[in-house]
Amino acid sequence: MNNDETNRIGDPGVPGPFGEIPKKLKEYYDSLQDEAIPPRFLDLLEQLDQAERLHAGKKQSILTEESGT
Repeated sequence: MNNDETNRIGDPGVPGPFGEIPKKLKEYYDSLQDEAIPPRFLDLLEQLDQAERLHAGKKQSILTEESGT
């Protein structure tokens, strides 16, 4: 494959399967953006936020104790 062929791969102006790949990927990406976030995933993110806040609070408490203030 020479440079001219490499530059044409994935070009929407190229007929055939190589021209369809970028189009199909864009359609798939756009469809994913429109999907709602599953409630279970939102719950997991909230649990992670809570754990991080708890950890940050404990860390701050330890630092305060060590500095004597």
